[in-house]
Amino acid sequence: MFLLGLLLRIPALLLVIADPARAVPPGDAPGYLQLAINLLGYGVFSQGTGTPYLPDAFRTPGYPFFLALVFGTAGTSVIAVVAAQSILHALTGVMVLRLGEKEFGSIRVGVIGALIWLVAPVPSIFAGILLSEIVFTSLFLLLLWCLSAPSLWRAAIGGAVLGGGILVRPIAVLLWPALLPSLCWGSNGRRALVKCALFSATLAAVVAPWIYRNVLAFGKPTLAAVQGYNLLYYNAAGYIAMRDGLNLGEARTVVDEHYHNYLQEENLHPATMMEESEAMSAAAARILAADPIRSIIFNGWNSLNGFRPGVSYFFMFIAPDSMTPDDTIAGELSPAASHLDRPEILLTTVLLSAFYGMLFLLAAAGLIRLIWTRSWKILVWLGLPCAVLMYAPGLSSNARFRIPVEPFLCLLAAVALSDLLPRLISRITRAFPAASKTRAFTPAATAGSDPPGA
Repeated sequence: MFLLGLLLRIPALLLVIADPARAVPPGDAPGYLQLAINLLGYGVFSQGTGTPYLPDAFRTPGYPFFLALVFGTAGTSVIAVVAAQSILHALTGVMVLRLGEKEFGSIRVGVIGALIWLVAPVPSIFAGILLSEIVFTSLFLLLLWCLSAPSLWRAAIGGAVLGGGILVRPIAVLLWPALLPSLCWGSNGRRALVKCALFSATLAAVVAPWIYRNVLAFGKPTLAAVQGYNLLYYNAAGYIAMRDGLNLGEARTVVDEHYHNYLQEENLHPATMMEESEAMSAAAARILAADPIRSIIFNGWNSLNGFRPGVSYFFMFIAPDSMTPDDTIAGELSPAASHLDRPEILLTTVLLSAFYGMLFLLAAAGLIRLIWTRSWKILVWLGLPCAVLMYAPGLSSNARFRIPVEPFLCLLAAVALSDLLPRLISRITRAFPAASKTRAFTPAATAGSDPPGA
């Protein structure tokens, strides 16, 4: 499975070798690259392009550190990064296989789930882009593996892995409470408390040095300034957009007015990015708290953006500069939405929508199958943290933020397929009895080959 995963990553790697710039599209990637270069070259975490290299905390250091590690090993080469991420993508496929075999009780589920993951278009593209999703997904799968067994040492390692995940994507801090039920599953009260304590302690040990650095640099014990920005200009703006029927650009103008009014009312003058992030978070909280029920519902509705097929990302990698991002056209977050008159984009939209539409339908069938068979451990252990990752981004959610959840979707789809395929083969063999007498292989129901609860 690992070798197959590497083989399937070759086309993306060849595209990057032909044009390394495609691996650093506009948006977050140039910032990550600059942070890594400064970290490796000057030992500072800064996005500055010249002296003085002022300290930065808009992002967490996990992914820039990964880039710096690759650069320090293989030179400042985005091709080396893509190769490393291709390896991680293939290893994630192996982890999907193992989780399907061990936790879903079926090698068939594991193999099918891993194959779907390896051919899924959006993760395949992101293996070739300098963004944090592939690294975070591999850490997320490793974390779930750690928590799949009721041992103390795996709980301790899981906490450290989650700490690393938080330093890659700060939204992962929300996984801590979502993972506590799976930590306690199957353990008595005292052992459950010990596991939770170990998990939390190792998590804190990994994250604490970064928070302490921010206290020294900015006077604030926070993770990243991007949290305040996202809360105001995505979560709060998404609520305003749905409440008032505005597009994203108009809603951002409204929340920006709210923010500056808040600064005047509280007589605040943020001097650092951390102080500004704190003020943005407070202003966003005030907007959302005005109608908490609708805020929660609207955020859930906006998070459905995460189920978009990812056409824009696909085209920005395959054909750089083929479209210009504009998130205010018709209230859309997807640049592809304004280019559907182009045949190649329309065809890609149809194909990606067909693939992911089928994946989502099969995943829904697999989810129903797990509920029907009362596979509660899997639903709590896998489903709850995946639901948190999908819900939390709100309006900022898109196909990119779905990537860490796709292994779970692949396993759910595999549960449905492992149940449907034998029935389909059985019907075909009954329809063509002559062929069934001469077939060389029959998918017999062997031990460990049935879906969970069968």
